[in-house]
Amino acid sequence: MLSQSIRRDMHSVELSIPSEIFLCHLFGQSMVYIHGIKSQKRWKRILERITTAIEKSIKKNVKSDGFHLSCLNRYVTNLKEAYKSKNLTDIDIILSLTGIIFELLGGLPDYSHRKIINRKSDYFLDDLRSLQYLQTPYQKMRTILEAARYKPYSDYHNHDDLFEVYASKYNGNPEGFIQWYKNKYPEVYSGLF
Repeated sequence: MLSQSIRRDMHSVELSIPSEIFLCHLFGQSMVYIHGIKSQKRWKRILERITTAIEKSIKKNVKSDGFHLSCLNRYVTNLKEAYKSKNLTDIDIILSLTGIIFELLGGLPDYSHRKIINRKSDYFLDDLRSLQYLQTPYQKMRTILEAARYKPYSDYHNHDDLFEVYASKYNGNPEGFIQWYKNKYPEVYSGLF
């Protein structure tokens, strides 16, 4: 999304409205009306904030081995160096973010010794670790409520109605709400989880 929406010349960066929406989700109201042409200096400040948010999010959310964390931190450091550089290049930023993504998926593959990458197994990144998301009952309840805002889930029920059931009928008890939801919308539940 961002790569399609950013056009850079020597002295400016143009941020599209979808980029503004993304930045508002990340940083709140301070990013409203940020779309349009921005100076490189302003863009570097935005990149600095993005990098800080990534770094803090990794520290708060990734529970892993020390080697994995050091790999992630190396890419965060590369990202910091990329936006601090006098000749800011999108490719350095993109490659640093790509490294973080692959590390979060399990690890950066090393196919430097191969001529062709085309086996199905080439895309399994589980040599060192596997990614698995776990959800508490509260997180599952929040997923149900959040999904109800978007298609196709909003076709089955309204977010506000579901929240009303959760708050009034189950007094904030996520386990009871999940059981009710599973019984009332079994197909939707199985599609979600």
